[in-house]
Amino acid sequence: MKISEVMEITRLTKKAINYYEEAGLIKPDLNLENNYREYSQSNVDELVQISVLRQLDVSVKLIKDIISKPKMLKDKLEQHLINLNDEINRLGKSKNVLMSCLNSISDSKVGISELTKQLLFLNKSLEMDEREREGFMRRELQRIFPGNFGKMLLINYSPFLNSSIDTREKEEAWLNLVRFLDEVDGIEYSEEMKEMYENLTNQDMEKIERFLAENIKKWIGITDEELLAERKQLVETMNKMNSDTHMQLLWQKTFRMDKSMKEQMKNVSYYDKFNDNLKVLSSDYYEYTNTKDNFIKSLNLKVDDKGKIDFVE
Repeated sequence: MKISEVMEITRLTKKAINYYEEAGLIKPDLNLENNYREYSQSNVDELVQISVLRQLDVSVKLIKDIISKPKMLKDKLEQHLINLNDEINRLGKSKNVLMSCLNSISDSKVGISELTKQLLFLNKSLEMDEREREGFMRRELQRIFPGNFGKMLLINYSPFLNSSIDTREKEEAWLNLVRFLDEVDGIEYSEEMKEMYENLTNQDMEKIERFLAENIKKWIGITDEELLAERKQLVETMNKMNSDTHMQLLWQKTFRMDKSMKEQMKNVSYYDKFNDNLKVLSSDYYEYTNTKDNFIKSLNLKVDDKGKIDFVE
């Protein structure tokens, strides 16, 4: 096969073919009668491989090894495919982040300081990979809810912090959540709550962690029969508490602290800016919270300002 035919098949220039020959990547036969090079189909196959690998920025030295070891070619192409998919995902996330920021600064009256703030936020969001994002959520939750209460929140949220951010809707929710965690001030605890959590030992925290993990697992995918059993057990507990003064006092103390925390969390927009966005980010969290909320509503409980509970028929 003449070099002109090889050029037509491989789309390589004569100069490139000669270069690869000089580099020892191909070895065409020499026609002794006319001193012309004769290229075999094997040479053409090698030149096609070389052309593809060069487009993937593989060095000539490495190409020489790959041609002599065909398995290396497959491995190299597979790795390039992985790299391409990673880049596609990165560009997709960058696009979603950029669109979100553009939407937030679309108002022509936005000043330069607000624009700068949004650009800094954009840069911060783009720099975070999946692992850094999870770490960011943990750090910020601990900052907003310091101490053992914050630790228990982390225990509760840990199963929901590993979901991939792989859709535009999730990216938007992530950005909203980052804004919230970035801007919200810390929560102030009552003295009663501080005292209770300060007295918790590491062993207590381990027990709480196990309990919360089992509780989350139970409520995700809970069956109708199991919901009925939960209702029956709760009714029995409430009836027992109504006749037990000590249990009533413990419940009222817990109720006061819970009410105080919920009011503060509402004031910092925790429910619509954190809770709702986490539901978008994690389908498990959505199922867990919705199932529990619907279960509580189905009980028709009436709780007065002092924490007294009655079942409404």
